[in-house]
Amino acid sequence: MAITLYQYRRSMGLPNPSPFCMKLEMYLRLAKLDYTVEFLSGRAKSKTGKAPFIVVDGKTIADSGLIIDHLERSHGHRVDGKLTLAQRGESLALQRMMEEHLYWVMVYGRWLDPEHEADCAAYIKDVTGIPGFLYPIIAPLIRRGLGKVIHGQGLGRHDRETIYQFGIADVAALGHWLGQRQFGFGDTPTTVDLCMAAFIGNIVRQPWSNPLRVATAKYGNLIAHFERVLAATFPEMTEQKAV
Repeated sequence: MAITLYQYRRSMGLPNPSPFCMKLEMYLRLAKLDYTVEFLSGRAKSKTGKAPFIVVDGKTIADSGLIIDHLERSHGHRVDGKLTLAQRGESLALQRMMEEHLYWVMVYGRWLDPEHEADCAAYIKDVTGIPGFLYPIIAPLIRRGLGKVIHGQGLGRHDRETIYQFGIADVAALGHWLGQRQFGFGDTPTTVDLCMAAFIGNIVRQPWSNPLRVATAKYGNLIAHFERVLAATFPEMTEQKAV
């Protein structure tokens, strides 16, 4: 079974600047599945128009959650097989909070925060690779499009302070849930650990500060958890940081 993972290029000393891509590649490594990576240089050519997506034996599957579900069922539930039904429900609820709520606070902080417009602009250039002469045309279109999406989602209808407070509350919930445990369910990571590490890592490794990053950095248990999961899946990145 040949797996090709299509995702954005690496950045910020992380496996990926997208928490969805990062979660999926960490899953592939934790599940010990052979795969190759193709880094995207433009719009993702998947049905959803988003990354990550995989091509496995000629079939294209998009959405990190659907991909992991497919691979779990195809390969004997290598990561989440030990979970009870109640734990699976708990895991799903936490992942939904991160991916459908906390994510949009991150998007605001990276792409739209008016108090960090210069930082956001530098990030857009780095991640998208837009040529300098096209940037003044394309970047405002990207920001405007994301602004409409966040407004439709609901978070964008609030002021800056309230938006960040929503995200800070999500991070606090994760910190209290994890407590002093090494991982969410037992002594080895499961998918919820991968998701949480991907989000926390992307928040604290962002090149500039904002209220969400400041608040997240105060949760030592979440930072330690992120570093444990990164060491378990991308030890080469842990080694690079230590040098």
